[in-house]
Amino acid sequence: MQRLHEVKARGMTVLFLVVFTLVGTASTQKAYDSQNNFQLHAKLTGRTYRDDKIEVHAPENWSIAVATAASTGSAQATFARGAVLRKGKYIVQLCTGCEQASGIAGGRFSEIANMVQPWYREDSGAMPSPCGKQETSKASPLLDRIDFWYERDPEHVVNEAADDCREPRTTASVWYGSYFAEHCPAGAVTVDCGGYFLDHARLTGQPETGLDEMAFALTYDTTDPNQLPRKGDPELNQVLREATAIVRSIRYHR
Repeated sequence: MQRLHEVKARGMTVLFLVVFTLVGTASTQKAYDSQNNFQLHAKLTGRTYRDDKIEVHAPENWSIAVATAASTGSAQATFARGAVLRKGKYIVQLCTGCEQASGIAGGRFSEIANMVQPWYREDSGAMPSPCGKQETSKASPLLDRIDFWYERDPEHVVNEAADDCREPRTTASVWYGSYFAEHCPAGAVTVDCGGYFLDHARLTGQPETGLDEMAFALTYDTTDPNQLPRKGDPELNQVLREATAIVRSIRYHR
């Protein structure tokens, strides 16, 4: 599988940022509909989320809500961007309304960084590639789960104001977030398969347009990497399994 990780680059401006806001709770029974002029028509009924691209049902121990973003400019509006599920401080974001702005096949990590590693330094000096060692596991016939594990060099002096990865003080292996990428079997790899963005058309077997993207990720609700769970933590292992099952259960609309 082709992975599209970039080398460290200084002075790069982050081109894309999605700001999620929770709308409602898992117990809310009324449906939520997004504004028509933003094209993504989202509805939450009970514990089931539906939009133009996907349908997903939240397990009993996860909350679910519609994720929204605010437009920029003088005439601001709030519009749906997908679903957000929570269990404690763990967050699964199914951003069906996310599209990359970089023009690079598969997108840049900086375009989904806030969904995976929100403690990552989002400034002109921050590195545009993920922090941590990558481990890949198969999530479904369509998708892989990419986990990041960060282990600080014990000889490195922590500088939270300057370190690109916001290194934790511990030298233990710490979970640094996960995202889901298309599973690309040998001989069937396209130029952008396996990137940071998912192609809805390709997942549903439709003709590819390159304009119908999504991003799925799992993170921890903190901006302090010192609060992140360590590798082998039983709760983390359970959440990784449950998040994978949630993504595996998604029904894609053609």
